[in-house]
Amino acid sequence: MTQLALGVDIGGTNTKVALVSDSGDVAGIETFPTGLDRAVLLANVRDAASRCRGSASIRGAGVAVAGFINDKRDRLSYNPNLEWLVGFPLRDAMANALGAPVTLEVDSNASTLGEYRFGAGRGSQRFLCLAAGTGLGVGMIIGGALIRFMGECIGDAGHVVVDANGPECPCGGHGCAEVMVSERTIVQKAQSGATLRDVMESARQGNARAVAELSAAGSALGIAMASLSQIFFPDRIALAGGLAEAEDLVLPAAEAAFRRTVNAEARALVGVVKAALGWRATVVGAAVPLFEH
Repeated sequence: MTQLALGVDIGGTNTKVALVSDSGDVAGIETFPTGLDRAVLLANVRDAASRCRGSASIRGAGVAVAGFINDKRDRLSYNPNLEWLVGFPLRDAMANALGAPVTLEVDSNASTLGEYRFGAGRGSQRFLCLAAGTGLGVGMIIGGALIRFMGECIGDAGHVVVDANGPECPCGGHGCAEVMVSERTIVQKAQSGATLRDVMESARQGNARAVAELSAAGSALGIAMASLSQIFFPDRIALAGGLAEAEDLVLPAAEAAFRRTVNAEARALVGVVKAALGWRATVVGAAVPLFEH
């Protein structure tokens, strides 16, 4: 019998809520701005969840949030893009709002888990997943287990430096991969609309500046992949998130930069692929733990 759970993805810009099955299928997706108010966020998630699930019986809700979480996995412990949520008992507040058991996970872990179980990571023994959107999240699964050694995740791998002379990042560093590939940076530099989607559409219509900025972001992403490969030795890397949806405008530049800068062994052995689940990866991965208990 099919089991169902809610998947919730709280990002720096938008939040998604969906009904997820134990086979990885998604139904009833709702998206809304994350905002800056805890009570409003909880109410919006509650209302969206009610519409998504209808009368369906669920095992609970998996909530993924951008940033680090504490070792009890009940609250956000660090994210400069979501400072208003840091320290707030998010897991228990969500459980109260939804009237259901809730698990809390780092969003990069959730997207990695979703791809590993149902998408581009199936069969990989050392799977690295990079999700680029508002920021750059990175997760890794080795031998079926998520890597957790800082902030209940792989650490702040999205802040590996790719350009020592690059712009200042919200983390306080300079030239971090995240600031080089973030939606905010691409939109500011491309001057082709208000969102990443606008820039992508403009590039597809032939806007040279939009094309160049997406390609530059792809190159920065490829250098980050090469640097992380020297440390974590993946056998497969998947690119996920809103930036990966640009596909031919970003992915060839990312893979070219990766192949150019990584060591010879990784160049020969590591496969680079687009994430299969797209925007669904995080909500699906968030729900996976509910099917394992």
